[in-house]
Amino acid sequence: MTARPGEPQNILIIRISAMGDLVFATPLLASLRARFPNARISWLVRRELAPLLEGDAEVDEVIPFSPPKGKQWPGALLALRRQLRDYRFDWVIDAQGLLKTRLLAWAAGGHRIGFDSKEPAGWLMHERLPKGGDVELMGSEYRWLAEQLTDAPSPPPRLRVSEEQATAVHEQLATLGVHGAPIVVCPFTTRPQKHWPQEYWPELITGLIERFNAPVLMLGGPADREAAEQIEQQLGPAAVRFTNLVGQTRIAETPAWMASARLVIGVDTGLTHMGGALGRPTVALFGSTCPYTGGARGPLTVMYDKLPCAPCRRNPTCAGVHTCLRLLTPARVIAAARALLAGAETA
Repeated sequence: MTARPGEPQNILIIRISAMGDLVFATPLLASLRARFPNARISWLVRRELAPLLEGDAEVDEVIPFSPPKGKQWPGALLALRRQLRDYRFDWVIDAQGLLKTRLLAWAAGGHRIGFDSKEPAGWLMHERLPKGGDVELMGSEYRWLAEQLTDAPSPPPRLRVSEEQATAVHEQLATLGVHGAPIVVCPFTTRPQKHWPQEYWPELITGLIERFNAPVLMLGGPADREAAEQIEQQLGPAAVRFTNLVGQTRIAETPAWMASARLVIGVDTGLTHMGGALGRPTVALFGSTCPYTGGARGPLTVMYDKLPCAPCRRNPTCAGVHTCLRLLTPARVIAAARALLAGAETA
């Protein structure tokens, strides 16, 4: 192990994807800025996710990166190496631990610190640290890494919303006829074993509108539009207080939309994690995964029935039934939301 240079003046964080993990990794930024207030801190991230970090006063520079395909990697890596070496980084922190991020760390130069993992090319790192921390906490492995680098407790994940972004979303809500803080629902994620049964969403949305007398917004990505339309078509009269924005918002605006929420309800997806990082009351629905049970910036209820087969992650044994999520009925979720809001609004 190469000795770590002390008091770095120039630091690079590498966490290029995905949205939820980017949110989880933000304690690194806060901890490094607190410990080394005069250091220059940059973040290398996939181009489409860069807007989530741009404008954050604690990041001196966001470096967008578009991963090349196949045989384009060697040439692209050498070009990136020429670009990054000009920064003269003292510390390069690989917060992802993949082969490609280790290659990116090598391209950046400097003293390279990262997670230990089964991925190849570990020898490219000067330090490989095992993942640790309290797994009950949101962003635990990144908080633990931050604590190893700064010798100080690490804060929860967080995102910043500028006054300009908040005002723009408020104006858009008024244009859409949404009055009062909405309840934001986030039904969509990439893996089917993390999906709450689609037929539950219309019942939940209708119940939320009736019980809380509040408008409901639904957010998601462009790939989720068809599923979102199917949910909307099943709402009936409740649709007058429902707004489907799936695939219609930009990445840069997303934190401001989430910050407008009175309550966030979602599955194990980046948008739900964003609600926790913004301090919004959040109900998270977990089944095949349970990445945390606490440690958010605001009131949090994690709904997770630890069945004998859970968490199965990517290896379900239920033949697609997903009992773990089916047991989280709309009635249970509404009851949890009522209790969470009652506590948050009387605190």
